[in-house]
Amino acid sequence: MTAEDPYAPIAALYDFSYDDFTEDIEFYENVARAVDGPLLELGVGSGRVAIPLAQAGYEVAGIDSSPSMLDQARQSLNSLGKIEGSLELIEGDMTAFELERRFGMVFVAANTFQHLLTTEQQLACVRCAVKCLLPDGIFSMSVRSPASVTWENTDWSPMLMHWSRLDEATGDTIMKFCVEQPDPGRMVRRLTYIYDRVRPTGDLKRSVFTTELRYSTEAEIRLLLQHCGLRVTHVYGDYDLAPPGAGDNLVFVARAETAD
Repeated sequence: MTAEDPYAPIAALYDFSYDDFTEDIEFYENVARAVDGPLLELGVGSGRVAIPLAQAGYEVAGIDSSPSMLDQARQSLNSLGKIEGSLELIEGDMTAFELERRFGMVFVAANTFQHLLTTEQQLACVRCAVKCLLPDGIFSMSVRSPASVTWENTDWSPMLMHWSRLDEATGDTIMKFCVEQPDPGRMVRRLTYIYDRVRPTGDLKRSVFTTELRYSTEAEIRLLLQHCGLRVTHVYGDYDLAPPGAGDNLVFVARAETAD
C-alpha cells in the first residue's frame, strides 16, 4: 500500500501536523462568495480546507489520489455529524479527471500544485479544471514563491527539527524533522519528512515521507493559466492579499474566459 500510496505512512499524522495552518481557509471562502455553484478542490487530502468550507454551507467536492488521505477526510467529516453544506470525496488523478457537473470555483490549496513536476502535468491539471468550470467560473491556486527558499546545492543536507509536540490523546511526544535537498537545474526541492512518535514507555515509531516540489515564477504560472483559457485577475504574495514579493507565496485568482 505504501508503494501505491506514498501518503499512507503519514496520513494519520497530517492533521496533527498542519492543524495550526488555517490562514488560507478564509481566503478561499472569500473567493467562493464571488461565484455561484459548487466548489471543487484538487488534491483535497485530509479535507483541511474542504471540510471548513462544507461546514460554512458550501457544496464541495474534492479529488485526491491518496486513499489513506481520503480515509482521514471521511473520518473527520463523519465525526462532525450534520453540517450546513456537503462534501463529496472522489479518488482520482488531478491531471486526468472528468466530472459530469460544473463548478463555480475550482481550487488547489497550499503547495499541492507543486507536486506536478512537469509542464505537461501542470497543463493537464489546469485543462481538466477549466473543463469543469461554469461560465465565468474561478480557478484559484497557491504555490510557494521560488524566492522564499534557498537554491544553494551542497553535498550534504542537515536534518532539521521543525517541532516537538505532545499528542494529548495518547500522551505520546511527536517530533517532526525535515531534510531539504534543492535541485536548481529542475527548480525542484526534494523533501524528506520524518515523524518520530515517542511513547511514555520510551518506545519509538518512525514514519518517513519523501516528496518533490517544483517551483515556478509568477510569469510562468500566468502564462500557463492564460494558455489554458483563463484570465488572471489577481496575484497575491500571501493570503492576506499582500502584493507579490511581499510574502512567501504566489496566490492566483483567474476567471474562465469562455464557456462551452
